[in-house]
Amino acid sequence: MRDTTRRAFTVTELLVVIAIIALLVALAMIGFQKAQLMSRTSLCLSNQRQISLAQTSYATDNGGAFASPCTSFRGMSGAFNLSSTCGNFPVLLNGGSLTNDSYHSWVSSYPGLDANGNPKLTGNLENEGALTKGRLFEYVGSVPVYRSPHDPTGRLRSYSLSAFVGVTLPNDVANYGKSWIDWFCAQGVTPRQWNTTQLSRVKNPSTTMLSIIEEDGGATNHNTHGFVIDPRPPTGSPPPPGVPNPALWALTGGWQGWIDAPAIWKPAPITTSNVDGSTQSYTLENSALLASMYESQSAGQTHGLVQGPDNSEGPWRRDWMHFRDRLLPGVIPPMVPRYQAQ
Repeated sequence: MRDTTRRAFTVTELLVVIAIIALLVALAMIGFQKAQLMSRTSLCLSNQRQISLAQTSYATDNGGAFASPCTSFRGMSGAFNLSSTCGNFPVLLNGGSLTNDSYHSWVSSYPGLDANGNPKLTGNLENEGALTKGRLFEYVGSVPVYRSPHDPTGRLRSYSLSAFVGVTLPNDVANYGKSWIDWFCAQGVTPRQWNTTQLSRVKNPSTTMLSIIEEDGGATNHNTHGFVIDPRPPTGSPPPPGVPNPALWALTGGWQGWIDAPAIWKPAPITTSNVDGSTQSYTLENSALLASMYESQSAGQTHGLVQGPDNSEGPWRRDWMHFRDRLLPGVIPPMVPRYQAQ
């Protein structure tokens, strides 16, 4: 005789099945989000690699000279002397040009064209023309390369070049050189060593940062100079052993810290490229610094971030040192003793 009894699922069993399905969907979503993040980060690194290789190709075709990391030289042309206790050093800005605002700039910066088809010289908004008129576009070849897939704004350019590469002094702006010269001279570094206008003058291409993601004001503003942070030690830093003048190592004030800050687009890492075309991504170790940068940039404050005090091994210092050590290695004195988290 056939058994006609049927066994149905109990409510508990149904709930267990539903819970398992929900867990599998959640795991799949997490996996998809991680895969999407990795894909975008990979594309962001690829963009910066192309920009870095474009800079090298430009130098190869122009007698070894780099394109400038600045997008505009308005108000910064001509020559002057940096004077300090270790001598006078002539500095030439904008190649000595008193009229050409876009002197060998890697990208231009203007809101459009005038009636004669020439770039307007007011404002610093960017359109495709600002990118295609830059010296590196011939080697980059594509407007989308200038924008990170992580960038939540509507602008066309997400990247800045380092203010320490392709310049006669950091950022090609007099105020930084004038405020830093005495400290550098005390450490045996003269402004002549800051000159990186030629590829051959970069001592460590594989560890010297060339590009970085930078928000700098969101969708309506763009960095018209290169990415720059104060390379001097934070105020009160103990002198490392072996420095030429230990008494003049520690600053008593005036440290400018994060003059610029990397773009913080959660949960994306900070991506950079080096002069040799290599790339890397970095995640800030200090959650407080991450939160501070994110809040500041969300409020439109993208310069002059105040960093919390700590010692040479503290988490605030490690994140700053990560970028500081990549500004101009071989010229800028290292922060010794090194932090322990290698």
